[in-house]
Amino acid sequence: DKLFNLKCFSLKSFFRFKQYDKIVSLLRRMSNLEKLTLYLPIKGRNRVIDGTYVQHDILDYMSQLHSFIFYICTYVETVDLSYKLSSEDIQQTLTNIGQQHAISMVNYIQSHRAACSIFSLPFEFDYLKDLGNKFPNIVFSYVTHLLVQDTDPFEHEFFMRIARSFPLLKHLRIINVEPQANDSSQI
Repeated sequence: DKLFNLKCFSLKSFFRFKQYDKIVSLLRRMSNLEKLTLYLPIKGRNRVIDGTYVQHDILDYMSQLHSFIFYICTYVETVDLSYKLSSEDIQQTLTNIGQQHAISMVNYIQSHRAACSIFSLPFEFDYLKDLGNKFPNIVFSYVTHLLVQDTDPFEHEFFMRIARSFPLLKHLRIINVEPQANDSSQI
């Protein structure tokens, strides 16, 4: 059943889920959408959802769409991958589909797991999870809740960047088992 009368749709999940294909199936029924907002953390896939997937799975079915606000994070087991994940390669897929106002990040949150995110700019959500040491030099104007996680230690400069990039931050959660380098000048 097509949902022809639906013009605006928003789906936000803050918990990782495996039902990407079911979400895509639902979205394809909404061919007359004009505005779409998605916040999707996805697990259980052996491929990263990049710009090519977004184009072929979603955007090709929505000719009326003029506003697309999104954050899609794919959690992948790196042992299952036959290639090295690259933020630049994922970014190129966004450029290839005309999403110039979008960006990608790859963060190794555990030795065997990566969080690969693509999102529209400006970042319009108030929650961001699994940010690592390497993140784009942009201002996340709406984020009030942030979880940072990385396999590399967080150093003083990282926290300085957090302070500059997240002006409305109220809640910061840190997951990292690596100690900072001992630099007494930073204390």
